[in-house]
Amino acid sequence: MEITDTDILTPTADSYGIGRIGKIEKQTFSDFALKVKEKFHLDSVRLVAYGNQETLVNRVAICGGSGQGFYRDAMKKGAQVYITGDIYYHTAQEMITNGMLAIDPGHHIEVLFIDKLVEKFNAWKADNQWNVDFIASQAETNPFYHL
Repeated sequence: MEITDTDILTPTADSYGIGRIGKIEKQTFSDFALKVKEKFHLDSVRLVAYGNQETLVNRVAICGGSGQGFYRDAMKKGAQVYITGDIYYHTAQEMITNGMLAIDPGHHIEVLFIDKLVEKFNAWKADNQWNVDFIASQAETNPFYHL
């Protein structure tokens, strides 16, 4: 998705936090949504928008899993689009009321981070001389399928 100038969305401690926020090349919301769909290899994505799919956007935030509770943090940091899974109906209404566009690719988007996590864990293993192996699971655990 080529997100640049990234930062933590919601800090939790020191240099750690939940989600990321950053910049993308200016493009329409619908074009960016199609890129998200392609990047995550999905059949579909749900869009939270009310007749404004052609709005130009260039600042996005993302939170894997069910991160709808952090959308206000994304708004405070200037995100125009929020990507997260499992957005509830009433939260989507709230987002629209507050001018936030959103893309819901489902809960399962964290699979993109598995290889990065294994890489990070293996670096820590080497630094700390741990006697443990880290292996990325190949199991498909998403219980939902589209017809």
